[in-house]
Amino acid sequence: MRIVVIVRQTPDTEAKIKVAPSGDTIDTEGIKWIVNPYDEFAIEEAIRIKEKLGKGEVILITMGPARCIEALRTGLAMGADNAIHIKDESFAFTDPYALAKVIAQEIKNLGEINLVLTGKKMIDEETGQVGIHVAEELGIPHVAIVTKVELSSDLTKVTCQKEIEGGQMVVEVPLPALITCERGLNEPRYASLPGIMKAKKKPVKEVTIDNINLEALGLTKEALGPAGARFRVTKLEVPQIQRRLRILKGKQQDMVKGDEVAEAVRELVRLLREEAKVI
Repeated sequence: MRIVVIVRQTPDTEAKIKVAPSGDTIDTEGIKWIVNPYDEFAIEEAIRIKEKLGKGEVILITMGPARCIEALRTGLAMGADNAIHIKDESFAFTDPYALAKVIAQEIKNLGEINLVLTGKKMIDEETGQVGIHVAEELGIPHVAIVTKVELSSDLTKVTCQKEIEGGQMVVEVPLPALITCERGLNEPRYASLPGIMKAKKKPVKEVTIDNINLEALGLTKEALGPAGARFRVTKLEVPQIQRRLRILKGKQQDMVKGDEVAEAVRELVRLLREEAKVI
């Protein structure tokens, strides 16, 4: 069983985000970077499948600048076997379409693959396109936002459960397939000290921009950087929170009583609708 996990490095969920002077991106100075939280579920599930079967290989793959090696090392310390880093500083700005095209090409180069896992979305850009697009590029079925995975005894099919409004949906697809992982699928393990030490010796293959067959993908070098992105952030702002307090009081005293209650309720509804604009 060969399992590929697509990994993304994102800012820490607890990081204090500042807008860069350019106004169209974040200031990365001093930012702590982590494995995209949803991708952690994918890594954990891949390792659990390998452990349950008692055999197999878990391969991590990411596309991004040099700093992304830390995300791969984290996954290797958790228990993955090896990794692929499609590496260039310009890849920090690659759009989901180009990301998926390049990652899918590298997965094809691996030969036979049984399962591809990734998170349901990337929290930095709030997009869940990459995994599904990779599946389309590979020509394999996909199931999105999965909370339970079960392989058939002959390893030819996978049964997935996903939450829907008012219940669960169960979907069965043949392997190879791609699954995007939702919170609740598992509880990712912490990397142990021996795991961290072993991760330093596990192989990480580097793929540079010159190693990518751009012509076969219908892409150019510019398409992999900010100049060729299919969407562009023109302005980024941190929301300004205004805190205001309004107290509805009675006519004779602070407490609203008797006939004043109905009038106070009407005024409250008006304020929520016209000023707070929450209803």
